[in-house]
Amino acid sequence: MPLAKIQDDVEIDYFYEKRDSNTPPVIFLNGSIFNYRQWLSTYLPAFRDLTQDDYPYVLYDYQGIGKSSPKIEQFTLKALADELLGLLDFLKIKKAHLFGVSKGSMVGQVFTGLFPDRIVSLAGYGIVNLLGPKLEEEKNLFTERLEDLMTLDDILSEKINSTNHKRIVRTIYTPAIFQKKYSELNLKEKLISWILERRTFSLLEGTPIRTLELLFRYYAQDIEKEIDFYASCINSIGNKPVLLLNGTFDRVTPIELARDLAPRLTNAKLVEFAGFEHISPNIKKKQGKAIMLEYSNFLSELT
Repeated sequence: MPLAKIQDDVEIDYFYEKRDSNTPPVIFLNGSIFNYRQWLSTYLPAFRDLTQDDYPYVLYDYQGIGKSSPKIEQFTLKALADELLGLLDFLKIKKAHLFGVSKGSMVGQVFTGLFPDRIVSLAGYGIVNLLGPKLEEEKNLFTERLEDLMTLDDILSEKINSTNHKRIVRTIYTPAIFQKKYSELNLKEKLISWILERRTFSLLEGTPIRTLELLFRYYAQDIEKEIDFYASCINSIGNKPVLLLNGTFDRVTPIELARDLAPRLTNAKLVEFAGFEHISPNIKKKQGKAIMLEYSNFLSELT
């Protein structure tokens, strides 16, 4: 599919599955630096099955991810929202449902606050909340990731490929998941890490490693500058239907963030998933289906 030109120098990679009905599409908002293939293994098949394929949907990659234009300037919440607005305008979508994972949940919140007339509903799993507790812990987590990333100075100018992918995962993501270095893992943990490496390659392939640096610096150093803007967006969501989904074992976006955000919103429902981790629904089909079951029920209640 051709790229969507949303600015003179910015093109966005996307996939738009249309339907004959006038049903507003669901826009799936990616987490972190994964490309839109993250939806293909668990979430999207379950969504299509549970909704009987009635909903059109859009997958896309943020600037700096996958085949989208490279990202040079630092990420900001306003830029991410404007990017989505440009895509909706390019696709001539007047109204949409938003479903985001992790970082995508934050993009959805900000977009809904800025452009409520373009949104029917907002939902997400792994809820980011800049007003909640543990923000300092989140910053420290990404400071550690940034420090680990900068040890890969010999490949920072490259894109993620089959040669460097394993090294990136073991250097950055293994410590974040297991709370220890790859060399300290036991055999069972190394097996889990190997599975993770295999399943994440297609989600990271082609993304410039410099994008990781930009994103980690943003979370570690610049995110506090966005708090007032984020708060104004949250206050502007108004009575839009919101579904917040979060795992109780999530270390990246702890459940406390979702519990804090829900009462700040006028029309929000929070569903907690016992034992679910941040990335496990991307890997475990039963978990992905459980999340999509809640989401499909949420959508059906809106009609």
